[in-house]
Amino acid sequence: MTIDRVRARFEALLLDLDGTLVDSQRDLADALNALLAEQGLATVDLAQTRAMVGDGARVLIERALRATGGDPERAPDLLPRFLALYEPIACRQTRPYPGVLDTLGLLREAGVLLAVVTNKPVQATRTVLDGLGLSPFIAAIVGGDTVAARKPDPAPVRAALQRLQVAPERAVMVGDNHHDVEAAHAAGVLAVAVSYGYAHRSPHDLGADAVIDDFAALPAALSALAAARDACILPSGS
Repeated sequence: MTIDRVRARFEALLLDLDGTLVDSQRDLADALNALLAEQGLATVDLAQTRAMVGDGARVLIERALRATGGDPERAPDLLPRFLALYEPIACRQTRPYPGVLDTLGLLREAGVLLAVVTNKPVQATRTVLDGLGLSPFIAAIVGGDTVAARKPDPAPVRAALQRLQVAPERAVMVGDNHHDVEAAHAAGVLAVAVSYGYAHRSPHDLGADAVIDDFAALPAALSALAAARDACILPSGS
């Protein structure tokens, strides 16, 4: 009954990657520290890396340079080198969060379209999805270099909806950070926040329409949102 209600109300799910589908902080930290070492700078630990993730690779480099006494304005120039260091190791320690594979399979089998909407560059995103066996579930990818703006701008969400040919009121965004929720709502899409990711503040303070502690709880959360929408508790553009 849960999946039937989800399928009847929502045609698509737009999914953030880092901190939502996969735990990638160790591989990101290793590539970042290799870059910093090449620049003669100090390294950053996992906690620091976790706090820097979420706004794309260039911003990640900017934050790392600022934290280690480097020049953040050099981030655009260092971006190609970071990606060259990162992509070969992108799946070395990165893993899907518990419940991701089974839940994506359940939703895809039910006919729900799945797209990844991330601030990570597209090629690095494909590397992770391919390496972890997630690509077969994903119908579209919108990365940080797909359109001119990144989340929290709604442009990436709108681009994904256009590719899937799904109306905003028939989609839900799932992410771990404020920019996921803000981008979704600005595009007229409901948002579910996960509590286990790389949020820069409490997931319950992000303004999401639902919060889940486990990815496997997503179908039930979507069913509840569908029921609320059908009962007109949630406005169609919420």
